[in-house]
Amino acid sequence: MQTNIILSLADRTISIPYPGTGRKDAPHDGFRMLKGRPEEAEAVPATRDSAALKNALVKINAGTTPFFTVACRMSCNGQPGNYWVRGYLEFSFNYTDIAKDSPNYFLLFEQFNRYVREATFDLPVDFNFELSNARFTNVPFDGHTACTWITTSEFPAMDAALMVWNQSVGLLADFLGTFEKPPLPAIYEG
Repeated sequence: MQTNIILSLADRTISIPYPGTGRKDAPHDGFRMLKGRPEEAEAVPATRDSAALKNALVKINAGTTPFFTVACRMSCNGQPGNYWVRGYLEFSFNYTDIAKDSPNYFLLFEQFNRYVREATFDLPVDFNFELSNARFTNVPFDGHTACTWITTSEFPAMDAALMVWNQSVGLLADFLGTFEKPPLPAIYEG
């Protein structure tokens, strides 16, 4: 199996929403609430170079899913003969009762692991689910996010690395899109 699925715990706390840096060259411009407004995904700077990332934001932030996205990024890396793509998609459950309990994210990780195996997805890529603490300042409460880092293996050409990364982002979005929202009060309406 070429695909690796990893779970890790991050020693950080992110505030949601979070401000942008105010710099034009920054990889993001702060938290952008897309839940229920997935058509605004194209305004996220990281989607300018990645249709797959834009499509993932649209799918995950659809009004039918129990998730909302927190942040994302993609980076093409390499030197002649060795190219890889790395990036992340950070998301949270959109319900206080679910987002505050870390076992819900562990279960999600286990379900993703099974989903990848059943889909016979076997590309040279790592998925690292990084569970982080989060402070939801508008609600307010403390909960969690899952920052899923996606890193391809090295390829002799950037096109091959991008193809694997795009398929991997699509797989994650398809997986998250299979969940239906529960009948609970939402953090963000959508």
